[in-house]
Parts: sequence; structure tokens; C-alpha cells
Amino acid sequence: LSLLLGSSVRGFDGHRKGFVVGGGLGFGTTSYKEKIASPFGSSETNWTNEFGFMTDFKIGYAPTNQLEIFYSDKGSWFDYFGAIALNGLGAASVNYYLKPEGPTFYLGGGVGFSTFTLPFENNSDVELGFGFYAGAGYEFVRHFAVELDFMFGTPQEKSGGFEYTFTGFTPRITVIGTAF
Repeated sequence: LSLLLGSSVRGFDGHRKGFVVGGGLGFGTTSYKEKIASPFGSSETNWTNEFGFMTDFKIGYAPTNQLEIFYSDKGSWFDYFGAIALNGLGAASVNYYLKPEGPTFYLGGGVGFSTFTLPFENNSDVELGFGFYAGAGYEFVRHFAVELDFMFGTPQEKSGGFEYTFTGFTPRITVIGTAF
């Protein structure tokens, strides 16, 4: 009965409206400082800059050919005193395309939670905190865009009377592919 009464689902038909999923790779620089606070006082490092490898993933829905609403997972992978660190951002996001079809410019941003961890180290904790990003991109051919965004986050961890705060700012450039 469901085969006879079912209607066709319009997805991945070349129009941005509908289900969207995508990902990208790129590069950038993470600028960060760390603060340690205790009942006896606090100390803060100077800003440190680390070149890194950037990743991006998105999944969501476009109610029109110009507006995307999606979950975004952005990451900056960089060297942290000889270990690989991940400064990430999981955000509720939107992109607004200036034209319904490419090539076209778009604006985007998102708000959510930021993370900092050493994912390949044993017993590494994940620091969590507030984060956001803002950026713009250019869809140069259908399904592919180059994007420049700025990611900011302040993940924290409390342990043994100490509070650790990682403050990170990352300008990123990525090439993103999106299926729609």
C-alpha cells in the first residue's frame, strides 16, 4: 500500500531547496590564550598563533533556494606542545545566498558550543564553552564553494579547585562541497 500511495521525494535534484549535507577542508591559524584560576589567584598566557588544518561538516534543510538552516561542526586541528589539538565548534547555523542559483556570494553564521581537546592523547578531557562563527562564501559552481569564516570560542574545565579557560580565535578558509 505504501508503494502505491507514496509520493516522490525531491532531494538531491540540483536545487538548493530541500535536504542539504556537506563538508569541507581548508587551512587557517588558531590564535589562543589560556587562563588558569584558583582560590589563590590566576595567571594567563600571552596569545599564541598556530597554523592548522581545518575541517567542516554541515547537515540540515533549505526552506528556499536562498536560505539554509543547518547544524555545523567546524574544527581546527593544530600542534599543541607536540600533541595534536582540536578546537571545535558545534553550532546552529544559517547561510543566506544572494541569488537562488550559483555562482553567487553568501553570508553565514552560527551560535553554539565550543570545545578544546587533545583527541589522540590518553585521558584527555574535553573542555566545553560558548562559541560562534561568522563568515562569507562564494559558490563558484553548483555544489562547491570557497568560504572565509572567523570562529571564536571559550571552552572551560573545572577540576580540583582550578578553572582552565581556553580562548580561541580562528580565521579559516575552506573549500566546501554540498549535496542538495
